[in-house]
Amino acid sequence: MAAAAMDVTHNLRKITTGVLVSGGVAVASLGLATGTAHAGAYRWCPGDPPPFASLPDGRGGRRNGPVNPAWDTTVCHDWIPSSDHVREGIPCYSLVCPPGTMREDQMPIVPNVGQG
Repeated sequence: MAAAAMDVTHNLRKITTGVLVSGGVAVASLGLATGTAHAGAYRWCPGDPPPFASLPDGRGGRRNGPVNPAWDTTVCHDWIPSSDHVREGIPCYSLVCPPGTMREDQMPIVPNVGQG
């Protein structure tokens, strides 16, 4: 009888371990899925240096340089560079975008200060 009880205990431990490992993998994969939503976006917050974008270099080419987006400078912004401006938001590069993201071509272009 003691051997049967040990087999049950051993089997319960194996099942419990399997459930915990499976749950941990599921939770980890959810974390990865939400983390990929920010892939490709930069985050600017008050006190950070200005964002950068591709600016004309005066010789017909382009160079990376700072831009001054006309956005609320008292809060943080997610952005990506877009020519000599920035696009605000978190880009999505899949067919179905998760909440809080949008396709890059639908992200609003933020004008630079003085450009209206």
